[in-house]
Parts: sequence; C-alpha cells; structure tokens
Amino acid sequence: MRPLAAAILVAVLGCAGPSAPPPPAPPSVLSAEDPASPVHPRRFGSPGGIGQTRGWYVWHSFDPETGRAEVSHEQTGQRFATRVLPWATSYRHLAYPGHPDELLPGERVNLFFNPEGDEPRAYLVHFQDELGQMKGHGHFWRVEDVVSGGRAFTARGMSAEKPLDPGSVEFALDDACVAWRGRRRGAEPALRAGDRLYLTWCYEGTRRVVKVLSDGESLDALRAEAVQRERDRVAREGMAGFVEGEWAGSATLLVFSTYWSQAGELRPGQTVSLKPPGEAGVEARIVSRSNLGAYGSGPTALVVEGAPPGLLTPWIGGRVIRLIPR
Repeated sequence: MRPLAAAILVAVLGCAGPSAPPPPAPPSVLSAEDPASPVHPRRFGSPGGIGQTRGWYVWHSFDPETGRAEVSHEQTGQRFATRVLPWATSYRHLAYPGHPDELLPGERVNLFFNPEGDEPRAYLVHFQDELGQMKGHGHFWRVEDVVSGGRAFTARGMSAEKPLDPGSVEFALDDACVAWRGRRRGAEPALRAGDRLYLTWCYEGTRRVVKVLSDGESLDALRAEAVQRERDRVAREGMAGFVEGEWAGSATLLVFSTYWSQAGELRPGQTVSLKPPGEAGVEARIVSRSNLGAYGSGPTALVVEGAPPGLLTPWIGGRVIRLIPR
C-alpha cells in the first residue's frame, strides 16, 4: 500500500496498526471489614501478633467519630494519619485492653501498623504504652540525679545493669502527676538517685513531662486499678464485635481480640445485651463460647439464642455492635 493510501486509511479507520494492550487494572483494595482482608478481626490471633511496621511514636490526637489518629515518628518527627481499627489490640498500664481515647497528647507509645496499597501506616493494629513495654522487656528508668526541689530528675533507660541509651535525659513531674510508691497511689514521689522507675510521660514542646510514675513494688497495684477501670468500662459500654450469621433464632458473634481477657469470662447461659452504637438493644443468651487465637488471647466466637428471628440480620456484614454482659 502506498504511503498516501495508508495515511487516508488511518484517518478513516482511526488506527495506525495493531491496537496496544489495555493498561493494567489498578489493584483492588479490600476494606478492613472484608473477610479476605489481611486485617480482618479474625486474623488477630494475639495482641501484637499483627503489624508490619512498628516502633516508638508520639501520639498527637484521636477522633472517635472517624477513628482517625495523628501520630509522629519519635526519631524523625515525621507525622502520619492512620485509621485505628475498632478491633486493634492494646495494652496499657499492664492491662488489656487500652483505648485510643485514653492516650495523652504527646505520649510516647509503641505502635504497630499494617499497610494498604503504598501506605505502610494505613491501619493502627496494636499499641502498648511505654510502662508496659519496658516492664515486659525487663527495662526501667534509673534515676541519675534529682533537681528542682524534687520536681525534675535525669534518668537513663536500663536493661538489668546495662544502659539502653548512651546518656541520660531529663524529666519534669507534671503538677498532677500520679505517683505509686510502696503500693500506694498518690504517695509523694520522693525521688532519689538510683531509683528504678516505670513512667507514662509526654512530650510538651522540648520537655518530657511525667504523668504517672511507679516503682517496681507498686506495679501489681497499678495493674489492679487498670483492670478494674476496664471492668467498669465494659459494664458500661460493652465489648465490640460483629454479628456473623443468624438462623432459626440463633446467631453467631465474633468478639474482637481487643477484649480477649474480658470475653474469656463469658459463660454459656449468661445473658448479654447486643446493640449497635446509638440504637436500641436486644437481649440474648450465650449457648457456647470458643476462643480462636493463640494462648486464649485471640477473637472469641459466640453462639447466642433468644433474639427475635430476623432482628440481627441487618447487623451482619461488618457493622460493629456492642455486647454488654448482664
């Protein structure tokens, strides 16, 4: 075919030769509530058992309406926005769980994230406070010097007798600092060089401000207070979970791993109230309970009966409901 004829043919047919292959379809992104998602609540076999990116971060804010938090990397200062999953596991003041609305602006926290697409910190899947992290690893702060009339001190992170850091850092006591000494809450800090302390503290500008401190002797009492605080919260607000199925007056529920400790106390025959936030609830009776995770600390599957047939069906499909023990 002559060049002029070919040009005319291209103009008429709108093609210059074999068609190019279509561009690849963008990768599909599963919602976190999708059973096939790598962060679906059934995959949380134990607290801290999931999370591809982890480390020390500074907590800045949390919006309970959207579930979004803003954090920054402690070393680099880079800020990130992340979605705190309703079933994220957590550990605070030596008790399970902690809640994101309990974390303080500026608090140093160990955070675990999972990615979505190119964002490595899309989902916050686990957090634990410094106090629990250091206690669990046999670490503590050793007081080096006490200054400002006992309202400030320098300390070094230690593992047994081995320093974790090249030098010491300075802390100031908050005016409302809660001190645990000799198993007593509200005792005077009475700091001395050589003291071994566990801390909850926050960055306030360039200052490290201590909100809670405890000696080793008081940790059991501090933990008992945190456990009771969580019992009260569950009695008031319930545990979070999904309705996974309903048939002939019975239903299957999944209680998130967040509440593995409290869900372990549920028993067949016990009455529970089930309700989505802001809606009327319905009572049901537990038929069976089975923990699905490692060491009893994963999600809990429940079979319940007694709810009016069909009432729970609209709640199936990734809608978070609350389960309140009666």
